Amino acid sequence: MNDAYLVDFARSAFTRAHPRKPEVDAWSCQRGDVLLGQVIDVLLERNRVEGATIQDLSVGCALPVKEQWSFGGRYPLWLSRLGPGCASRQLDQQCGSGLAALRATAREVQAGAIQAGVAGGFENMSRVPMGPSLFQEGALTVPEALQSTDGLDPTVAMNMGLTAERLAREGGISREAMDAFALRSHQRAARAEREGWFEGERLALPNPAGEVVACDANIRPDTTLERLADLAPAFMEDGRVTAGNSSPLSSGAGAALVMSEAALARHGLSPLARVVEVVDRGVTPERMGAGAAAAIERLLAVSGLGIDDIEAWEINEAFSAVPLYAMEVLGLDPERVNAFGGALALGHPLGATGIRLAGTLARTLQHRQGRYGCAAACIGGGQGIAMLLERC
Repeated sequence: MNDAYLVDFARSAFTRAHPRKPEVDAWSCQRGDVLLGQVIDVLLERNRVEGATIQDLSVGCALPVKEQWSFGGRYPLWLSRLGPGCASRQLDQQCGSGLAALRATAREVQAGAIQAGVAGGFENMSRVPMGPSLFQEGALTVPEALQSTDGLDPTVAMNMGLTAERLAREGGISREAMDAFALRSHQRAARAEREGWFEGERLALPNPAGEVVACDANIRPDTTLERLADLAPAFMEDGRVTAGNSSPLSSGAGAALVMSEAALARHGLSPLARVVEVVDRGVTPERMGAGAAAAIERLLAVSGLGIDDIEAWEINEAFSAVPLYAMEVLGLDPERVNAFGGALALGHPLGATGIRLAGTLARTLQHRQGRYGCAAACIGGGQGIAMLLERC
């Protein structure tokens, strides 16, 4: 099997999505596939790679309905410098869609089918919102047969906030611990912003209104435990999960350049990391958030590595409960987890998140001079995905 290398990655700023107040979202007037095309073009330009060189594009999108349907990934391809000879596909693995897209591209390289590919992801949650409206419109449906399936509670399985409540109770994770973790995420992201960390991955891109969107809109450097404690439970009257310890609705796009060793030599490029392994693992849908920890367990078993071999972790902060559960169950060092903040502060544009997780992880390994890192996410419907990277 050939080696697949993550050469570079870039993303747009992640904005605050709001379907009922589109004026708060700087990307509300921009289709997600158009935004992804912009990111791809900058990624190729800064690596001096011609579009015709890229043989394969995998696109992650958690809600590929309405304008986020991309004709098998062709729309972002046609909206970018990629040539018509490039193959494409669009993948829906919910919050793991970006990592799944990166896996698909890496597998093509590892199999020897291609030499150079791009993995991308996008979501505009102002223009194609999550929630009941899509079910009411018929854009999303649930099979009637599931209503009578033994052991499955669709009312919980389809509501990510209720699955987070279940996970918090199962793991004995308190409201106070979740709020403290959310505060840490904002503080780490705010510090990274001040120190210019995100400038290595985040692009300043124009929107159709002529505004340059350059900063992540969800970081709250002035938040406090007291402010977080004042927030009411979001999903249950006596619940622990609030808007403050949940990731916000977000819009954004990201892309990663993946190459074989031969392609690297041909283009004179130095990669960030080697894609070592990617695994998935299912869990019951009502405890969806446990999927990240379950996937990490399988990844370590497959790779033969131990917890102490992993220098850096990027575990998606869909809810505070998700990384807290993984840290407790697996015994992770908190200082190695989400060193520059996570989705609680940066935002979670579903299809783009996995690209950010892997790209930030590769940059973190370079920064810390660590060897191995793991990016992981829980997945709606009851799954987890985890990717192992090795610093080059």
